[in-house]
Amino acid sequence: MKKILTLIMALSVVIVGAFAFSSCAPQKETLVVYTEAGFAPFEYVKDGKIVGVDVDIMELVGKKLNKKIVFESVDFDTIIDEVASGKNTKVGSAGISVTESRKEKVNFSTEYYTASLYVIYKTADAAKYESSTTDGAKGVYWDSLAGDNVAVQTGTTADLFLGDEIGEGGTLEGANTKKTDFSELAAAVADVKVGNCNVLIIDELPAQKLVENEETLTCAPLYYQGGEGEDDELAEDVYAIAVNKQETELLNAINEVIAELGKDGIQALVNKHLGV
Repeated sequence: MKKILTLIMALSVVIVGAFAFSSCAPQKETLVVYTEAGFAPFEYVKDGKIVGVDVDIMELVGKKLNKKIVFESVDFDTIIDEVASGKNTKVGSAGISVTESRKEKVNFSTEYYTASLYVIYKTADAAKYESSTTDGAKGVYWDSLAGDNVAVQTGTTADLFLGDEIGEGGTLEGANTKKTDFSELAAAVADVKVGNCNVLIIDELPAQKLVENEETLTCAPLYYQGGEGEDDELAEDVYAIAVNKQETELLNAINEVIAELGKDGIQALVNKHLGV
């Protein structure tokens, strides 16, 4: 009996010690990343979880820094200001395009992906929008949008580009073209389907993903039409990750991950999330 009591006491000491050790074990610091999770394949929701290319990149950053990565989906046009303040997040990863105005507020990682802008429109309206470009592709010229109600996601490159074209000196200046802002792409697509908007401008891969199961919708790349003897130009932008200006270690870690992945590694992530 005495041996049994001694054994029980010994086990109790081991259990208590184990609990004490586990409670003293260092917990990983959490790094909150802001995104807008409607931009497949870079960020989207699957089985109730935010996944995508940007998520995979930041998970690798988390491993490098020994931090737990938590993604939060917010309105896209709030991300830069939130990262700049550093109060709720220090990093934004959401297929963010690099612009001079944004660079005044945040630091950007190495650019990791180049995307063309695409136009989503009704298949029945193809004759109005589609042209043969100088590179032999089917494309949409800016001037074919004259007089249209054009949907863009607030704060995106499409929003900035369209603003330039509608503004003074732009292709669509004085053409009665109207811009409609959306925070959610699904709502914009729905409005194009029912005719509330004529077209939606968005980046290439999300555009292709959004129309792949929509029989009444199609998409094509957006072009600047070249002058006489000049080639047409794709409307393009590049993606980078936005980092608070005080977070040098974080920025360096992100750049290291992007360099380690390389162009082929990034494309492999894109292919994975496209199901290729």
